[in-house]
Amino acid sequence: MLERGNAPAEFVLVSALLAALALGSIQIVVAGYVRQVLVSAASEGARAGSLVDASHTDAVSRSRSLIEASLSSQYSQEITVANSTALGVPTLEVTVNAPVPALGLWSAGGVMKVSAHAPLDYVR
Repeated sequence: MLERGNAPAEFVLVSALLAALALGSIQIVVAGYVRQVLVSAASEGARAGSLVDASHTDAVSRSRSLIEASLSSQYSQEITVANSTALGVPTLEVTVNAPVPALGLWSAGGVMKVSAHAPLDYVR
């Protein structure tokens, strides 16, 4: 005997799973994009701050302007700059602490920490 009436129920169950899978995949891509923007901004800020006539303020402002142009000002709240050494070479290190995007670009908690180094043009 042919049964009827199962198709709508199966559609709802399968489409809910597919929607959850699609939204989860999109969220992973958004988190990866945010991380890449932060790494790129930190490395560009480190390069800008490592020049002969530049200061740590230049590194912070360059990183902040790139982050705010690509994302939001909430991602550029905590940027630190320090002199360090990488592989025996004096470098400038820019570190960005930003919220982890949990729902689109809005954060529900957690911190993403990225840093970048650039060799100093001169030793400070």
